[in-house]
Amino acid sequence: GVISHPGNVSRRTGAAFYGVLALAAIVTTIVHETAHYGMGLALGHEMAMSFNQAHTVSEGLVSTRDVMLIAAAGPAITILQAAIAFVLIRGRAQLLAYPFLFAAWFMRFAAAIVSVSHPNDEARLSIDLLGGMWWLPAAVVLRLLVLVWSASRRRGLGWKTNLMCYLICSAMTAA
Repeated sequence: GVISHPGNVSRRTGAAFYGVLALAAIVTTIVHETAHYGMGLALGHEMAMSFNQAHTVSEGLVSTRDVMLIAAAGPAITILQAAIAFVLIRGRAQLLAYPFLFAAWFMRFAAAIVSVSHPNDEARLSIDLLGGMWWLPAAVVLRLLVLVWSASRRRGLGWKTNLMCYLICSAMTAA
């Protein structure tokens, strides 16, 4: 398809755009953790949840299958969020969907980095399913990065906008 570069991008990516990004970072985390929590409840487990973690209350009573399903639910919903945002960006040229795509990529990227010391959802699943810790985190982060790159090109968003998105998501994660 033809790459679209409509109007003045810097005018379209001002305070409102970055405000939506900050909101998207928070929403992405809440939805991700709620997916873990909801999957646990759906499987019949007592769950606990904080802003950045959902877990079963009694780990010893949870089957390996259930642990894997609970772990997979968060990344699955985050990937779905990214896919929906990407479709909105490509199909309807919705620039304000971009923060939700970027936030999804950033969340999984940051989680992969944390996996160096504490394996995240994809890393734990990758160990259990594929025998190596980095297969699934790398696949998810790289696939989402391809979507971010493609959407950036389609909407005419340059490195400065993406750097600002990175810095805002980093600040939101640190907070």
